[in-house]
Amino acid sequence: MKLKANIVLASLLTTLLLVGCSGTQPLPSTDPGPSQAQASLDDVRSLLEAAQNSTSPLKEHYYLRAAKQLHLNERNDWAENLLKAIDPSLLETADFITYTDVFSAIAMSDQAWFLAQRILTKPELEQQWANLPSETRFVLGQRRAELFALLGEPTSSIRERLRLADSLSGENAADADSNQDAIWQTLMTLPEAQLKTLSEEEKNPLLAGWYNLAGLSKNNQSDLSRQLEQVDDWAKQWPEHPASLRLPSDLKLLRELIQDQAKQVALLLPMEGKLAKSGGAIRDGFMAAYYQTLNQGGYVPVVRVYNSAGGEDINSIYQRAIDEGAGMVVGPLDKTQVAELNLNLQLPVPTLALNYNDGLGDNAAGLYQFGLAIEDEARQAAQRAFLEGHRHAMTLTPRSNRGQRAADAFAQEWETLGGKVVQSSHYRGSGDFSKVIQNSLNVDESRQRARDIRALFGRIEFEPRRRDDIDMIFLDANPRDARQIKPTLAFHYASKLPVYATRNIYSGRANPKADRDLNGIRFSTLPWFFDQHSLEKQAIVESAKASPAYHSLYALGLDAYHLYPRLRQLAEVPLARLYGSTGRLSLKDNNTVLREQTWAQISRGRARELTGLVNEFKP
Repeated sequence: MKLKANIVLASLLTTLLLVGCSGTQPLPSTDPGPSQAQASLDDVRSLLEAAQNSTSPLKEHYYLRAAKQLHLNERNDWAENLLKAIDPSLLETADFITYTDVFSAIAMSDQAWFLAQRILTKPELEQQWANLPSETRFVLGQRRAELFALLGEPTSSIRERLRLADSLSGENAADADSNQDAIWQTLMTLPEAQLKTLSEEEKNPLLAGWYNLAGLSKNNQSDLSRQLEQVDDWAKQWPEHPASLRLPSDLKLLRELIQDQAKQVALLLPMEGKLAKSGGAIRDGFMAAYYQTLNQGGYVPVVRVYNSAGGEDINSIYQRAIDEGAGMVVGPLDKTQVAELNLNLQLPVPTLALNYNDGLGDNAAGLYQFGLAIEDEARQAAQRAFLEGHRHAMTLTPRSNRGQRAADAFAQEWETLGGKVVQSSHYRGSGDFSKVIQNSLNVDESRQRARDIRALFGRIEFEPRRRDDIDMIFLDANPRDARQIKPTLAFHYASKLPVYATRNIYSGRANPKADRDLNGIRFSTLPWFFDQHSLEKQAIVESAKASPAYHSLYALGLDAYHLYPRLRQLAEVPLARLYGSTGRLSLKDNNTVLREQTWAQISRGRARELTGLVNEFKP
């Protein structure tokens, strides 16, 4: 530890001396407040020199002051190196809290989530928690709650926010409301079965009330009236609960949503032609949800199906549906027809298109877009890989329109986050996997270097290597191709590179013998594939007996039925989510439904859900 600290100190002092000699101006800074003077290079240099001439714990105190000033001057790279050289066990109590605050702030700003986790969960911090100034408790508590939610630890995040709520008084009403909204949003990420178990086992009445409300709310997302009835019953049982005194915004809207329900819904779907099977699967999913609601005594509208593939202009079909009484339209599915509808300035009734308009500009007023876009999955793969600490990516996608869209969406999101796409490669099929991967990983160059060396020095031992400037791979491939690609990566010395894939790699049907070649691949996929309790899904599987290729479209139909009455809720409450068979649904700009899928990993040939992030950079 002492050697490491001395090396860091010497390196930093040398740098500062060189900067000082060159006449460089003080570091740029922001103003954190009138009570905090800004540090110049000379201030930092003086502190480091004082540390060099001191013994512990005064030495660490000077290190810490220097790091804090560097942080205030936005030199987090220097500050982090200095903080990493400090042994926190040598710090006095006040300095340890400062160390925790500054180091965790830097880690969070650098999106080094697992480093922030190590800093913010030290036992020493918990021991000092009750004695911290209230402002420090709030800052660190907020930071911990956000971090736990990011790392897939929702129950820890909720407990942290409940502790925060205790310290927020009436004078911090806005902070208290924001904290309560975050509690509700985090609660709703928990599976329904887990909420039920937690509500039954939780000893803390306050937390038990939250779990109970979230559980009944999530259990009734398919039936607005029953959801409202159970929320009202809950409020009578928990009259003094914070959620009863200030009901979550999405639940406040329930009465209005019920009053606004359409009495007739038009389904505009292709019933013939090349999209007939897709249209039929969506219709069957939609009607399965309809009949399930009807069987449970819930409200159902009149549903009329219109064939959108019979040659008639989509605007004429649409207008006919309106003339015949539709108060809500679901469809069309065909992308061209969605674009044609979008040419209208305003649609007369809310319309949930089941595809996306790729054109630029705003959507027609009243038009909502919802589908299974590959771009959503590619962006989520980028977000997941970045959260897990990767920064240098290779993309491997089919040489097709879909593959290019996936690669482009991943690259755009990856670079926005701060990553770099080092290599973008496309394959045609099984015949070129090895060549494409070998070239992408520069293995052929490594082999050529070996041949050149042998030509100069004779027979020598040499093992080819792949390039080392890639730390993850984004893959879009169907199951058959993926089963060849993963072993090919291993053959070309990339077995340890993490692979993040789209849902395309998983058929939805367990096949351990074939899928063992996919072991280790992480992919986002539809919650549908892991839902063993849905009566709607059971009805579809039993009656349709269709190819697994259409399961995603059944799920789309199910979600379309549950989504259309809640469009206003998603539009007016930014934190509102619908937890459906295709993913966690929210409404983003331009009335486009954002679909966040669940994450899974292939282990021993079977797909298993992932509940938290994977830390591949443990010290």
